[in-house]
Amino acid sequence: MTKRFENQYFIFGALLLGVGDILALLLFTFFGTMEHQMDSGFAEIWMITLPFIVGWILAGLLTGAYRSKAYSTMPQAVCYTLKNAVIAVPAALLLRWLAADKPPGWTFGLVAFVFVLLFMTLWRWAYTWLIRNI
Repeated sequence: MTKRFENQYFIFGALLLGVGDILALLLFTFFGTMEHQMDSGFAEIWMITLPFIVGWILAGLLTGAYRSKAYSTMPQAVCYTLKNAVIAVPAALLLRWLAADKPPGWTFGLVAFVFVLLFMTLWRWAYTWLIRNI
């Protein structure tokens, strides 16, 4: 492969991973609003998810979660996802607090961490499997 092709492949992979991250976070919010029987349309779901998207992407830039190493193996995918979640979820909760002018409860924070980690691990595990097997 030429260096230019490798760079284009990396950029495409990182963009695809980022789009998948956003979709996984939107699903996390969608299922959460359904579980709490909230009548939410796409605009409300987007606004609820936005702090998590911002937190996740910024944390990913810090942790290297969009580098090819982050999805080179299944254990690497899980490790980078966990590292990212440890930074991203508290950042998202802080952003929600600032936006709503009301701190989130610790139970919400714990549940959000567990389920964001679950949704993102499943997505990134699937992405890693697809990249390695296609």
